[in-house]
Amino acid sequence: MAKPDPWHFTRKDAAQRTFMLIEKRLATALLLFGPRRMGKTEFLRQDVGPLAEKAGHRVVYVSFWQAPLAPAATMIAALDHALRHGSLADQLRNQAQGLRPKVRLGGAVAGAEAHAEIDLAGIPEAPSGDVLLAMDALLGKLARKGKPTLLLLDEVQELALDPKNRPFVAALRTSLDTRRDGLAAIFTGSSREGLAAMFSDRAAPFFHFATSIDLEPLGPPFVTHLLDAFEKATGERLDAKAALAAFESLDRSPYFFRMLLEQLLPLPKRDIPAALLRLREGLAAALGYDRLWLSLTSVQRALTATLARGAAAPFGEANRAEIGRLVGAATPTIAQTQSALRRLTRLGILDKAGPRGGWTFDDPEFARWVAGLPDEAF
Repeated sequence: MAKPDPWHFTRKDAAQRTFMLIEKRLATALLLFGPRRMGKTEFLRQDVGPLAEKAGHRVVYVSFWQAPLAPAATMIAALDHALRHGSLADQLRNQAQGLRPKVRLGGAVAGAEAHAEIDLAGIPEAPSGDVLLAMDALLGKLARKGKPTLLLLDEVQELALDPKNRPFVAALRTSLDTRRDGLAAIFTGSSREGLAAMFSDRAAPFFHFATSIDLEPLGPPFVTHLLDAFEKATGERLDAKAALAAFESLDRSPYFFRMLLEQLLPLPKRDIPAALLRLREGLAAALGYDRLWLSLTSVQRALTATLARGAAAPFGEANRAEIGRLVGAATPTIAQTQSALRRLTRLGILDKAGPRGGWTFDDPEFARWVAGLPDEAF
C-alpha cells in the first residue's frame, strides 16, 4: 500500500459533504467547478475517491484534460483499467505507466462475437456507433446497484470545445441515465463558459443533469499544514506570516504555493519574498507563457493586455481604442473584439467571472505576466 503524501492537505469536511450527496442519493451526478490549479484533481483522487472506496463503492477516474486520445478512447481506456485493476490507486498507477494500445472486450459487445478488440489510437473524435455501444457495455459491467460505481470525470469542459464530441457526450448521458441505480458521477471543470455549454444550454445532452457545487478555496489551515510538512522535511520552521502573505499573493493557489516551497527546499536562506520573486521570474518559461503569447494574433494579445491591466468592458469604445493603439492600427470593431474574446476563451485564457458576467483570467499569474509586458510586445 502506497504511503500517504505528507504534502497533501486533506479536505476532509468538503470531501464528506460532497460524497454524502451521492451516498444519500440526494444526487446521482454533481458538477464541481473550481479554477485551474486550485486542487480539483487532487481533491477527487486523494479525498473523494478514497472516501467512496472506503464506503464500498467502486471508483473510476477519467481526465479529459489534454488527453492524447479521442474522448471515447480516453473513457474506454479508463473503464478497462477499472475492470482489470479494481482499486483507484491501481488504476492511477497503471494509467501513469501508459495506456494500452488496444482493449480486448470479453462477452457480447456491440453485437460482436464473444471477444472484440478495440484499437484505442484508431478511435476518431467522432466515434462510430459500435465504439459507443462498447463504452456502454463497459459501463454496464461496472454498474453496481446498492453501492453505485462512482465516475470521477475531470475537466469535462474540454468536451465542449469540439462539436465532434457531441455523439460521445450524448451517449454518455444515455448510459448514465439508464443506470442511475448503478452509476453516479462527479464532473469537474475549470471553465464556467465550457461547463455552461454542456450543462446549461437547453440543447446540450447534459442540460440540468447534475447538481452544481463549487470547490471551496483553501485558507490558512492549508498553509499551516504545508509549513509543518516543510519543517518535517528540513528541520526548519518558515515564517508563518510571510508564508500566508505569499499564499494570498498567489491567489490561494495550492499548486503555485507548493512550487514556492520547492524553490525554498534547496536554499540555505529561507527568504520567502525572494523565493516568490524567483518563482514568478521562472513561471513564463516553466508554464510556456511566452509560447502561448506568440500563438495569439496582435488583436488577441492587445485584448488580453487591456483586460490584464484592469479594463472592465472589453467591447467598450475606450478599450477598443486602446487595443488599436497597442497594435498600431484602426480601432477594432465589436465583432472583431468578440472574435478575439472567443478565441481567448477556447484557449482557456479567459473565462466568465460568474453569473453576473464579466471576465476573469484562468491563470492569474499569466495575467500578471501579461500586465507587465511593454507596449512593444504587441
